[in-house]
Amino acid sequence: MKLFRNTALILFLLIGQFGKAQQGGTQIRGSVYSSDNEPAMFSTIMLLDQDSVLIGGALTKEDGSFIIEKVAPGNYSIQVKNMGFHTYTSKKLSIASNENLSLDKITLIPSTTQLDEAVVTARKAMVEIRADKIVYNVASSPNASGNNGMELIGKAPGIIVDMDKNIILQGKSGVQIYINGRPTRLSGNDLTNFLESLRSENIESMEIITNPSSKYDAEGTAGVINIVLKKNTSLGFNGNATGSFSQGTFSRSSVGTSLNYSGEKINLFTSLSVSDNNWQTDFDETTYQSGFLLDKNSKSENNSKAINFSGGLDYTINPEQSVSIDGRVLVNKRDNVLRSTTGVFDTTDLVNGEILRAAALDKMPSENYILNANYRNAFSETSNLSADLSFGKYSSKKNTLQPNDYVNAVDGVILRTLNKEYDANTQIDLWSTKVDYEKKLKKITLSSGAKYSYITTGNQLAFYNVENGLPIFDNTRSNDFNYLEKVAAVYFILNVNPTDKLMINAGLRMENTSSLGLLESKIQTDNNRVSRNYLDFFPNLGISFDDKKNNALSISYGRRITRPNYQDLNPFESRSSELSAWKGNPFLKPNYIDNYQISYSFKRKLVISNTYSVTHDFFATIFEISQEKGNVLIPRNMQKSTNNGLSVSYPLRIIKWWDLSSFFNYNFETYKGDLNGTKIDLKASTYNLRLQNNLQLPKAVTMELTYYLNSPWIWRGSVNVEGFSGLSIGVKKEFLDKKLLVQLTGNDILNTSSDYHYKSNYGGMIVDGVISFDNRRAGISATYKFGNQKAKARKKSKSGIDDELKRISE
Repeated sequence: MKLFRNTALILFLLIGQFGKAQQGGTQIRGSVYSSDNEPAMFSTIMLLDQDSVLIGGALTKEDGSFIIEKVAPGNYSIQVKNMGFHTYTSKKLSIASNENLSLDKITLIPSTTQLDEAVVTARKAMVEIRADKIVYNVASSPNASGNNGMELIGKAPGIIVDMDKNIILQGKSGVQIYINGRPTRLSGNDLTNFLESLRSENIESMEIITNPSSKYDAEGTAGVINIVLKKNTSLGFNGNATGSFSQGTFSRSSVGTSLNYSGEKINLFTSLSVSDNNWQTDFDETTYQSGFLLDKNSKSENNSKAINFSGGLDYTINPEQSVSIDGRVLVNKRDNVLRSTTGVFDTTDLVNGEILRAAALDKMPSENYILNANYRNAFSETSNLSADLSFGKYSSKKNTLQPNDYVNAVDGVILRTLNKEYDANTQIDLWSTKVDYEKKLKKITLSSGAKYSYITTGNQLAFYNVENGLPIFDNTRSNDFNYLEKVAAVYFILNVNPTDKLMINAGLRMENTSSLGLLESKIQTDNNRVSRNYLDFFPNLGISFDDKKNNALSISYGRRITRPNYQDLNPFESRSSELSAWKGNPFLKPNYIDNYQISYSFKRKLVISNTYSVTHDFFATIFEISQEKGNVLIPRNMQKSTNNGLSVSYPLRIIKWWDLSSFFNYNFETYKGDLNGTKIDLKASTYNLRLQNNLQLPKAVTMELTYYLNSPWIWRGSVNVEGFSGLSIGVKKEFLDKKLLVQLTGNDILNTSSDYHYKSNYGGMIVDGVISFDNRRAGISATYKFGNQKAKARKKSKSGIDDELKRISE
């Protein structure tokens, strides 16, 4: 019956074109968009007379535009229908003779009404290029299976993950990670551990946003990556079971399941996954410093066993109001074994020297708990309010055994032994609350909101000297470091649409940050207490033009901040051996960036963007000489870093079964500063190219073939790294009436992107090395769906941040 009704409606529209509309020469033009500012293609447009009689109509094109020709003078209204949206009816339209009428942009409101037996079968593109962001649809990628969250981020267009697991977006560091529209609040190693525990089987998509508006937290100089976890909204009860396995030098595996129930007003969802991952990080490094040659070789084997549970409830109170509660629990048990040998030679005598045989044996269990609550009230089609409350707790423990044996380089006789042990524990407690309000007038939208976040971190270090096999507490090298940070923010945004083609957005965010770092130790220093209190203003301005046909142009400016990781503020030295250490810097200041961007889009396919940014007090991690033979890595503020970038993306259908998406980024970078006597002055032209081929093969087999090329680049703001290239492949096919999905993957199949060669020469140190990872892998995964998989069109309960993810281009 539904098919008959839809067919009859379309036929009626076609017949209507030759009815009363034929009597005049007036033309009505307009465009229809969804609430996330995407063209609502193939919407049904009906022209009704004053008695609500259908006179004519049209279907919107792929760009959302429509034209109704030859309309006679009179009074009419426009009605717009599209599956999954409320029906839109315009105000009365008075048409004069031979008058061409252009309507304001029509925005459809998502419907909460259940559609009878509506089954969604459309396949999402692997990568979607939008005006405000790039969406990497992980669920559509045959090559994503078996990867963790950090690896998937490295596969996304325009992103590089460096050897320290720092995320670099379009040549800039300082990316903020969000989960389902909410900030993770983790940083440094804690964020790395969390992302590596996420599995591709639980991730729907990744949204890459380079220039967020003032409604967003100002944190994150490079932008935001929002990871959207899978959430089934099919009718009734349903679920899936999934498993994956991959093999490189080491193996990785995971199993999991998700269960969902969706009714008229309620949606319950939960997922559970267990993973067992193994990987390596190997170093070969030669260093010249203070007349000594240090030849280091280290190999590490890492294991992570993680349990990831999430669940929640969405409840629609009425068509205007909804509430949602969701939570996440992550328990991770991680063990690292690092073994190294370092030859130490006087450059005047390269035969007689000594060799340090060292190890760092780590046990690092961690737990992460997050609870979020959201309330949303859409008072009318022109105003809405949302409120969020979030609580989080993170804890980790680290026990490290660190034996050190010095042996004679000639005969291997042990010269001396220094064994150490330490316990490093971390606790993070946070809560935040926010409220957002939006009011739409005829051509103006006003938005405002406020947010308050409170974060405390505690770090305890207990250091032991091991003598005769027994640990002896050393209070001179032990400490407690506690850090408190409070951020209060308020923002205002004015969005103006002078015409249906021009949009102007101006916003201002004000943030007051209060922080206090306290170091308690036996040894008193000048930096036992570091407090800060500062008020910052973050303006954002954007102007965009869209002719609703082929061309779209936007120009924007924004200012943002990146605050130091709390680990970087702890002045404790963390050693991997007697000669190598990492040390925090309690005087590390936040850095600020000014971002300028201009973007052009042709037919919503070709997208060209030029960005220019200036970062003040850039975070650089540099080597410093320690006691002639040793070195320490320490973060310091570099006076200035600049980045001038060009990005080009274009999806191309070569033939019916072959789609090619190409992404190219070019950046000219400069790093300059005097870092506590260490002078850095580096310039580099960098580029990266990604060609993603999606092939629809016979027997309903889908293949993805991806080639990527990265030029030489700068690591840590001070080290030159050689370029690399690679090739990955993925194949997937569905069986058993599309209930069973099987995927095969091959990453770095040519073994050309597992080794990273680097060099540096500053501060009296010359370093030449290579880091090797376990990137060459083959994998298989399977997912079986059960229950009712018929999709339901319903409005998702969401936070104010979720709304902003759809409005960034404003």
